[in-house]
Amino acid sequence: MQDHIDPETGARCHQTMVTMRDGVRLNTFIFLPTEGGPSYPVILQRTPYGITSAGGGANHDVSRAWLPDPAEPLRGSILRGWRNIVAHGYAAVYQDTRGRFGSEGEDRVYADDASDGWDTLEWIASQEWTNGRVGMSGSSAGATTTYAAASTKHPSLKAFFAQVGGSSIYDDVVYEGQSIEMERLWLWVAKNIPGLSQSHRETARRKAGLYEAEMDAAAERAMARYQRLDQARTDATPYIMSEDWLGLPMAGYPDFSIWQPFLDEIITHPAPDDFRAAHNFRQSIDIPGFHATTWYDIFLTSVLAAFNEIHARVGNQRLWIGPNGHYFIYEEHFWPRDPYFEWFGYWLKDEPAALLDEPPIYYSPRSWTGTPTSYKADDWRQADQWPPAAAAPRRFNLTYEGGLSEAESGVGARVFTYDPRHPVPTYGGRNMAIDPGPLDQRPASSHRNYGLLYEGEPLDEDLIIAGPVYVALRVSSDCPDTDIVAKLVEVQADGEERLLMDGVIRMMLRDGFPQPLEPGDPIDVAIPLGQLHHTVGTGNRLRVDVTSSNFPRRARNTNSGNLVLAKDTEADIRIAQNTIHHGDGIECFLEMTVLPN
Repeated sequence: MQDHIDPETGARCHQTMVTMRDGVRLNTFIFLPTEGGPSYPVILQRTPYGITSAGGGANHDVSRAWLPDPAEPLRGSILRGWRNIVAHGYAAVYQDTRGRFGSEGEDRVYADDASDGWDTLEWIASQEWTNGRVGMSGSSAGATTTYAAASTKHPSLKAFFAQVGGSSIYDDVVYEGQSIEMERLWLWVAKNIPGLSQSHRETARRKAGLYEAEMDAAAERAMARYQRLDQARTDATPYIMSEDWLGLPMAGYPDFSIWQPFLDEIITHPAPDDFRAAHNFRQSIDIPGFHATTWYDIFLTSVLAAFNEIHARVGNQRLWIGPNGHYFIYEEHFWPRDPYFEWFGYWLKDEPAALLDEPPIYYSPRSWTGTPTSYKADDWRQADQWPPAAAAPRRFNLTYEGGLSEAESGVGARVFTYDPRHPVPTYGGRNMAIDPGPLDQRPASSHRNYGLLYEGEPLDEDLIIAGPVYVALRVSSDCPDTDIVAKLVEVQADGEERLLMDGVIRMMLRDGFPQPLEPGDPIDVAIPLGQLHHTVGTGNRLRVDVTSSNFPRRARNTNSGNLVLAKDTEADIRIAQNTIHHGDGIECFLEMTVLPN
């Protein structure tokens, strides 16, 4: 164990390697207050992004432990920083997750974070500096590792604070609608190759059968490929002209899969199975939890599901939702106030907290602010449940005539072509690594085979969406499989087409198990678009777009009918004629949860 006294605060700082049940040792920093003790409540944070400020150059040097930039004190996967935590009377513990930076083992992207979380909590419980009351926190990947550890029900873990992370990472995010969420996977995996530890590198090298120099060359190629993938957002037509984005098969993707072989595991579980179920961490959590997200966060639906399910089961959950995308939560002015130490003070130190006397939900009625630097969180609302109790469903029919109204549809079918070689590019939505938010859809809807539009009349009063939205369709195709993408768009008086929400369903997995389509056989499906609070202004129009690609937010469906799309090649691609059926009792509609005006 390495010891260090912080010259600024006098805090006692230690580095050690904590041994997991399989003998793998994880790099761990401990920080103890200067006063009180000898035992303290503890806040543990486990992250794949590194626990030092050295960027991988001094992974075991506790004197260089990560701290937030004073100009951005809320930014980082590690929340609030050890000096702030220790100043509030807690012991702080940082840990590199398995296979990352200073830790041993192979990085398997959350597959080991439940058991490693338990083992770390068990180690903490045996230390003389803990009083047996432990909290966990983290943001993004750090939130997912927090959910993972909380799922194990370790007796010392009393509460957690998790923001913008996945509570069931595969069912909610990677395979939302059973379609691979590609943009985050490709850019996130590539960007994080430099943080893979030496032991992970050696494991990956042996699996690939490469020499050290060949691994170095693969890393250089991976970084160059990452740069090209990221640069494709600036193309005149983003993403869909990029050979790096369009390359097939996805499995065995050059260089990425050499350094992170678990990528192939991630993308080859197309239907719900034991692997995916093992990553549903929220199903067994039974302790108080604070959940925070944003309306255009990639993890929004997963955070909401965690709050709703755990709160219904055991109570004592809190949920805060603010505007904009994944990264806006790190801005100080995102928050009405900082609830972090208020939350842990109550559960770990028995301190009074107004937070516990307030309704459990606090949310921004604005889903997006176009002026984030001047945003003020002064209009948030409280609620006892989500959706709010006053919200009710409202339905608009998608008509054969291309309308969106409460009137009945005519009888008929509308057909569009989907060619996987020419997908519709992504513009906005709940993205993480590419531009999120309510972006203008005119560049997308001008695509030569975009799909079908269903547009309503100008609204004669504001319409307040407050909850889940879904689209019901009757679909047929001439291929054994295809994707159906639905978007909810607000067409403004000036002609701008702002994306509000989108969803997808992979047709052959529409019920969660393989059912190839019979050519021309109509199938009823419901496509969840997620959840939102947003006011559609008077005079604006609602529109539903139906298409079969949204790339690279969603990986392309080749229409092949092969279950594991990640293994499909160019030779498997089929062009689909997809049909939406209307009228004669067919339910084809948009259903929104709305508040009374």
